[in-house]
Amino acid sequence: MTIFCGGAIYVCFRSGGLLMFQWFNFLGIGERIAILRNDTVAWDKTLPNWFLFSLPDGLFLFSYVSLMLAIWNKEVARSGIFWVSSIPVLIILSELGQLFLVVPGTFDIVDLLFYVAGTCIPFFLFHQINDKCL
Repeated sequence: MTIFCGGAIYVCFRSGGLLMFQWFNFLGIGERIAILRNDTVAWDKTLPNWFLFSLPDGLFLFSYVSLMLAIWNKEVARSGIFWVSSIPVLIILSELGQLFLVVPGTFDIVDLLFYVAGTCIPFFLFHQINDKCL
């Protein structure tokens, strides 16, 4: 569900110049997407920047970490730590790299907070599920 929500924010509110819109046209659904975007354009001005630009990436990380935890049955063995942490670590380091001008882009503390939350919250939720199932 979180990956769907993050994707919906991208589809409805992000720049039409993104590569995914070319894919939609190629797949023959570009007109339907344009109608959806037209129906949501009024909300674009009322939604906060964190919702439009930071939340989707946090939701994508949440989805990734949740999937990895589900694959490892909520318990990550030493061999699985690399797979669970690789994407979050790369994304968080990339954002920090922007702060130190090592990676192109603009550092945003809100992005960093959503990345960290999207990485950590699944561990908390899966832990709670484990406790209730025991």
